[in-house]
Amino acid sequence: MANGQLFLLFVQTGLSLLTSFGNAQYSPELERALLEELYNSNYSTVVRPDPTVPVFTSFVLYTINDLSIVDQTLSVSGMLSMKWMDRRLSWDTKPGYSDAFFLFNTMENTWTPAIYVENSIDNLAILNDEYMPLRILPHGEVMLITSGVFKVSCECDVTYYPMDRQICYIKITTGGYSQGEIDLRFENEPFDLSEYLLNGEWEVISASGTSSEATTRSRGGLNFSRLKFKLQLKRRHLFHIVNTIFPVFLLGILVPFVFQLSEVGDRIGYSLTVLLSYAVYLTMIAQNIPSTSVSVCYLSVYLAAILTLSTLSILIVIWLAKMTSSEEEMSSCSRSLALCLARISCCNRRYCCCRKGKVATLTRMERKKEFYKNKSGFFFQNEGQFQAESTPDYESDDDISWQDFARHLDHCFFVIFFFLILFASTALFIVWGIEYEKSSD
Repeated sequence: MANGQLFLLFVQTGLSLLTSFGNAQYSPELERALLEELYNSNYSTVVRPDPTVPVFTSFVLYTINDLSIVDQTLSVSGMLSMKWMDRRLSWDTKPGYSDAFFLFNTMENTWTPAIYVENSIDNLAILNDEYMPLRILPHGEVMLITSGVFKVSCECDVTYYPMDRQICYIKITTGGYSQGEIDLRFENEPFDLSEYLLNGEWEVISASGTSSEATTRSRGGLNFSRLKFKLQLKRRHLFHIVNTIFPVFLLGILVPFVFQLSEVGDRIGYSLTVLLSYAVYLTMIAQNIPSTSVSVCYLSVYLAAILTLSTLSILIVIWLAKMTSSEEEMSSCSRSLALCLARISCCNRRYCCCRKGKVATLTRMERKKEFYKNKSGFFFQNEGQFQAESTPDYESDDDISWQDFARHLDHCFFVIFFFLILFASTALFIVWGIEYEKSSD
């Protein structure tokens, strides 16, 4: 019986020891006594613990709230962690406090480094949260965590919009204490993305804070320590391809087809519709990019070029309409140009270069029409086949009219405008593709 009681006592003692060492049993009296001993009359919140205090920092990114390239601002939710050593608050060598594994106190009672976000938009005050407790470890390490929404300025490059990628920084620096008094350093992992929530518009390519980003900032003849947390972001482009790029490209293809219409009123109405559509898209894109001349958006240049071609097509259509209705006799220069265009385009079989001095067999439709032309015995019918009895020389042909000249010009302008728009679109897509490949590396 005695042996059984002794065994139970031994088991209870062992369990109490495991509980005390494994779970750091909380004792308000022990913690109060330790705080009174550490925060005695010799401790001052305005005296730093060492001549130069290294402060190790890291940033936990929760999510990207917004990146506005118009306002050039970045808004993120995250947590900034800072650690430094204060041997005045260590108790690992003090007897009687081995059961205290950590302490908590406020920034009001403890010395803390004065640090603020240098490129903040909303608040340039010192990072200070009176409700956030400081965690103090037995060897004197103090940990300060400040969380919130950080809205900082970000210089955006809109050259490749909407296939763009942006590099933004969260810059922290010291206030009051120079670099010789507080030395800001990165932890082994400056950026922590383990808690990151995906953003629907932006993709995080990289998040870093290397030693090369650590610089000094001179103010008032003193150098202050500064760190940069670097975020490299790439825009998710599927939305913009469907809603911007694809419609703009289709509208561009429509521009040269104005020269395939016959009625003047239809031509002008068609051209104005395309012109206004491009003006609307240009206005929409101008609202989504900053009003800056530091970088020019290639998409805006492309839209301006297509808008110029669309405007030019209206002027050409009006000029061709006036030419068609002209009753003046063609000059020798105009007639030579018309004949040259006819040979180049071959859009009218009568003036095609393949007919000169050769027998021309007409198509079945032309034979059905039994087309006769008796002027100067130019054509005659022979066994269902039309032959050129005396094919005229182009240089001496007086039968070409302003309407023929306008028709040849329509064909030439259609080809020119089509290839100009195709070339501009291809060049823009190549530039975007190169930039996309760079951002993917």
